[in-house]
Amino acid sequence: MIAEGEFVTALGDITTKDKDGKRVHQSYCDVWRFRDGQMAELRAFVIPTES
Repeated sequence: MIAEGEFVTALGDITTKDKDGKRVHQSYCDVWRFRDGQMAELRAFVIPTES
């Protein structure tokens, strides 16, 4: 996680299963913006990666 000013960013990798039970690998980036101590905005990006 990276925090700077009103923004917090998290990067990571996840593995889930699709409807057929096949493993799906993805990378993600979540960017939160806070205002007055509360979350004001969330932008989430997910990119499929190869297994």
